[in-house]
Amino acid sequence: MYLILQFFKYIKFWRRGGVAKLAISQINYSEIYKGKNIVITGGSDGIGLAMAKKFVGGGGNVLIISRKEDKLGKAKDSINSDRIHTYRWDVSDIENINSHFENIDQELGGIDIFINNAALLDHRSTDIEYYKRVVATNQTSIYVICKYLVGYYEKNNGERGGKILNISSINAQQSSTNPYFISKSAVDAITRGFAKEYAKKNIIVNAIAPGYCASSINYQDVSKNAYDEHSANTRIIIPEEIAELAYFLCSDAASGIIGQTIVCDGGALL
Repeated sequence: MYLILQFFKYIKFWRRGGVAKLAISQINYSEIYKGKNIVITGGSDGIGLAMAKKFVGGGGNVLIISRKEDKLGKAKDSINSDRIHTYRWDVSDIENINSHFENIDQELGGIDIFINNAALLDHRSTDIEYYKRVVATNQTSIYVICKYLVGYYEKNNGERGGKILNISSINAQQSSTNPYFISKSAVDAITRGFAKEYAKKNIIVNAIAPGYCASSINYQDVSKNAYDEHSANTRIIIPEEIAELAYFLCSDAASGIIGQTIVCDGGALL
């Protein structure tokens, strides 16, 4: 198995008060996901799209889920592979979860890895209706999907099991009345709970907690600015870095890592 390193060029991004440099390496183990079926919610942009590209590059068959058909089409075109599939679903619609998974299973021919990435965020709002929408997408959907998946893996994959990766946030470890922070704290608890209960059946559950990331949810464009005064390394995290971590955690090389929320935040929590 060959280790291929692809190096980004050093790029400087200027902002009043500081300068940040990006020098990110991507590691590709030749087709380690060949024959694996991976599902990614919120996969049409940002972190989800970066993960989709990474797993397709590793030989995987990837299905991305989004609420918006037009965004799915653009994402599929940007990846341009016969191993990328799309499915329209608002994951807060858990009443029809059985039919959604039947459709996904039929499209891919099985599921080996499921990544719960879809999320809602509005730092300005704390009203009760927003709270309900955030909890439905960021928390309840993940719990219900995990509950469904462990049964699916037991029935269809047997001893082979399966993997679940939840995308949390460093906000889960920070105090706030914002519904987003609260919902992400629940994601960490869901991750630990399912990991503890189902690891003996080779169902591996982990989470990633990104810091402030240049994804669509944060409306941050690194082509204009990569500086972040709140991080120890004074730069923003980019989606490709989260994708690298996901790529490792979902591989067979990481099966000893169970029930963990791995932080990737540039030292922001230090």
